[in-house]
Amino acid sequence: MKIILSVTLFLISIIVIAQNNRGFIFNKELKTLAGNWAGNMIYTDIKKNNTQVTLPTKLEIIDLNDSLELKYFYTDSDGKAVSDTSSLRIYDVEDKLSIDGELYDIVSTGRKGPRLIVVGEKQGFDNNLVADLRQTVIFGPANLSIVKEVRYMENEFYFIRNRATFTKK
Repeated sequence: MKIILSVTLFLISIIVIAQNNRGFIFNKELKTLAGNWAGNMIYTDIKKNNTQVTLPTKLEIIDLNDSLELKYFYTDSDGKAVSDTSSLRIYDVEDKLSIDGELYDIVSTGRKGPRLIVVGEKQGFDNNLVADLRQTVIFGPANLSIVKEVRYMENEFYFIRNRATFTKK
């Protein structure tokens, strides 16, 4: 009887752990990102025949307790100085990734040494078309990468809509 009870409890604990696809990555781990960063944002400009545009960018990340505020400073392709703000948060209980207020289901996570990887997906719109959207955030003590990918309903594969890579100053 004790063996059956032990095996049952063991199987229940495996099932509970398997259902948590975040790999124990929590919002508090994003707090290490607070500070100043420098790098590049690269995006696909649909107005210019899908040309890839690279913008040198400075990034200030501010810890707002429940989320992070990301302040981007760059010069756009027309020479205009731009500042933009977004937010980043992991909802620990709901397995959600929030980027600029848009909620993504966390579909996978990973750890590679000090680097953490969080992948979120959702269905939404891109260029006024229904699409699958994927955001991948890779971060560590000195590096940050955010990649947005899009897949239209008629396509099999995702393409990169934009990506940003930064190094901590």
